[in-house]
Amino acid sequence: MTSLTQLIRRLTTTQLSKRSQVALISPSNLTAIIFLFCLTFKSMMAQAFENEVYKIYLDADQTNNQKSGQSILLGIKAALHESNGLLGNYPVEVVVKDHKGNTRRSQYHLEQFISDERALAVFGGLHSPPLIQYRDFINDNKILTLVPWAAATPITRAKDDNNWIFRLSIDDSKAGKTIVKDLIENSNYRAPYLFLEDSGWGRANEITITRALFESNLKMSGQHYFHWGVSEIEAKAAIIKAIFKGADSVIFVGNAPEGIQFAKAMLSLPVKNHLSIRSHWGITGGNFTKILGLNAIKQLDLSFIQTSFSFFQSPLSDIAKQALRSASIVKKVNSISPADIEAPTGFIHAYDLTKLLISAAKQLKLSGNVQKDRRLIKNKLENLSSPVEGLIKTYITPFDRYQLDKKDAHEALGQNDFAMAHYDENGNIRINH
Repeated sequence: MTSLTQLIRRLTTTQLSKRSQVALISPSNLTAIIFLFCLTFKSMMAQAFENEVYKIYLDADQTNNQKSGQSILLGIKAALHESNGLLGNYPVEVVVKDHKGNTRRSQYHLEQFISDERALAVFGGLHSPPLIQYRDFINDNKILTLVPWAAATPITRAKDDNNWIFRLSIDDSKAGKTIVKDLIENSNYRAPYLFLEDSGWGRANEITITRALFESNLKMSGQHYFHWGVSEIEAKAAIIKAIFKGADSVIFVGNAPEGIQFAKAMLSLPVKNHLSIRSHWGITGGNFTKILGLNAIKQLDLSFIQTSFSFFQSPLSDIAKQALRSASIVKKVNSISPADIEAPTGFIHAYDLTKLLISAAKQLKLSGNVQKDRRLIKNKLENLSSPVEGLIKTYITPFDRYQLDKKDAHEALGQNDFAMAHYDENGNIRINH
């Protein structure tokens, strides 16, 4: 960084280089010169500061599943607040990009990232399709990518050993097993019907859920793929078909807008025809409870997968209390309660993942060269030498160097970190006991 002394020397040489010139300055002109000096100094300081700032991009849906994107952003900023806004010795700016669930928008944001000389890392959002579609693009261009929500299995499974994507979230190669286990062991259902988003995420879940059912000597009673923007009419027809085929329950893989339509469709049927729903967590990323209403939620037998930490646990850990305090400072409010953390998955995972990023940067001597520092941080994430306390757990070497025969190397969480949860009477997410 250009030192303050160097800046002052440069300005002094430029503005007041000769004593004779100073002597000829009139009192009226002196004020103007001092003013120009201050403006120039401020401009040069701002430029020097800007050249040292590292940028973290957040490429997520801030429109259709707004709560998820906002929650991830808050988690990132809360963790950064605890490191005084620094990665190593470098100040950090978070750049928010809204892909609105559109993969082409996401590609444009990745291209912006590549052309930004101060862009160090990018966080993904709730949606898996952009990360699946541009996985190879990300790795080929060495874009350090951190995933706090999107769960599709292929995201962190690179085509070769060159893998720049790290995830602290659910991995769908294991999620299906958790959902099916709850459906069978805790609820004693034997004939689930699959409602799946028609995307790479939905199709990947069909494979893992089908496999989990097979391992339990069961099979699905049928399946229905739906597109984004599905209507309540289509949803109702699909549910009626599931009932006709003998389904005793539903496994749902989709996000909040579509989940709302299926829930409305279920509630429009006689109570005796209601099917229990076991869902992926996509429904928690939007206004599911707000739009449906708490009375409607109470009429559904609904559980969904989450990771094993909840802000409603008692007693609340010291780090959880600290995270809430940091979030309140970021939002500039007196305090934040657990109920104020909407779409908590995004906050919890982004907070923990940012803590890992901060820890990696602290263990390095960053150079200021963004290409070099991306590589340094990537390698350090694969070799973290100190435990990092997070909300979900204390992370001890959460990542490893990726190889084709080590598929989980860039997954910070495992099967034991997953749980099923439900909405309570106030619409808050609580882990099932």
